Amino acid sequence: MRTLRYLIGIVLTALLFSQFATAQISKSYKYKNGNIYEGEIDGWTRPSGYGTMRFPNGDRYDGYWKKGMYHGEGTYTYAAGGRCEGNWEKGKMVGKGTIVFPNGDVIEGEFTNGDTQTGNGKITFAKGGYYEGDFNDGVPHGKGHRVWPNGATYTGGWHMGAMSGQGEYVFETGAKYTGFWANGLYNGEGTYTDSQGRVTHAIYKDGKVWRKLDE
Repeated sequence: MRTLRYLIGIVLTALLFSQFATAQISKSYKYKNGNIYEGEIDGWTRPSGYGTMRFPNGDRYDGYWKKGMYHGEGTYTYAAGGRCEGNWEKGKMVGKGTIVFPNGDVIEGEFTNGDTQTGNGKITFAKGGYYEGDFNDGVPHGKGHRVWPNGATYTGGWHMGAMSGQGEYVFETGAKYTGFWANGLYNGEGTYTDSQGRVTHAIYKDGKVWRKLDE
């Protein structure tokens, strides 16, 4: 009988602390580090639910929290300009999201570790043009399409931010190169067609004709 009462006491205590930890109370709270929070908190005064945190440097986060960490839909706005908005897990942006940089560039797509984009996405440049395709660690990697402000385009392979593999570059003049690339330059077999329709089929090395194949 004594053992049963002891077990019941343990269960009731656990339930009490569980409810205390998860209870959501709307409150304004200032932390020792200078952060000011307004919103829902749990019994341990940790942000849980929806709320806004203002940081001493002027940054702020508006959105959902869990156990004191960004968790759920939210937006982190930088005092210096720019913002990160999307889905957060344990303090990091994960899944679909958008980053707006202070210079006006915008990245949209899949994020795996905060500001690191991996998977399919799009970056639109404030000065004109865009890239749409595969990313790895925040840079074009895989297959993608790039448009420059002057109207030039490239469609094909990328490796860590540089045109690589097979692809086609169309100049603003209408000339184009179709073939292999490495480190952002023609490398390997390819065909260059100028704006007048004249064709040069050759092996290229570092952007220059190494050996013509049609002579």
